[in-house]
Amino acid sequence: MLAPFKFDVLISPVLQKDLDQLRSFAEFTFRYAYEHMNDPVQFEAYCTEFFSEEQWLKEWQHPDSEFWWIWIKGQLAGYLKLNFDNHQPTLQNLNTIQIERIYVAPDFQSKGVGLQLMEFSEKRGKEKGCAWIWLSVWQKNPRAVRFYERCGYVICGTEIFPVGDDPQLDWVMKKAL
Repeated sequence: MLAPFKFDVLISPVLQKDLDQLRSFAEFTFRYAYEHMNDPVQFEAYCTEFFSEEQWLKEWQHPDSEFWWIWIKGQLAGYLKLNFDNHQPTLQNLNTIQIERIYVAPDFQSKGVGLQLMEFSEKRGKEKGCAWIWLSVWQKNPRAVRFYERCGYVICGTEIFPVGDDPQLDWVMKKAL
């Protein structure tokens, strides 16, 4: 496991009044992470649909989802989306938590922020009585795969993540809680 973050960390829920900031931050971090690795036409098609106000309101209002901020010394360092309804047939367990999104701002990467969000996610899963935690990660993102492996996750399957009309293969990774 990685060393814990050394600064004061505040993890707080995203409120409805924060949705514009969340959507903007989410698009910025997604583009930073993946735009350079994708076909521009397909990437823009995905972003146009996925980062719409309607889409984010719908996701935020879902009763089995939670969005969380992470702040370091008053600066927005990242965000997290958790789901408590099971979408992953590989696990075949109704008692799961999914880390659907975990993004850290470029200035805070490799500083322990992701680890804090992972540990927080596991804590939330345990609080809700979940037996497993899972996530999916693009197979072309080996840095993220290695990070999740260091956090104790193992590959248990695959799923498709469509970016526009480009079906991209993700690893499904899991960890017992």
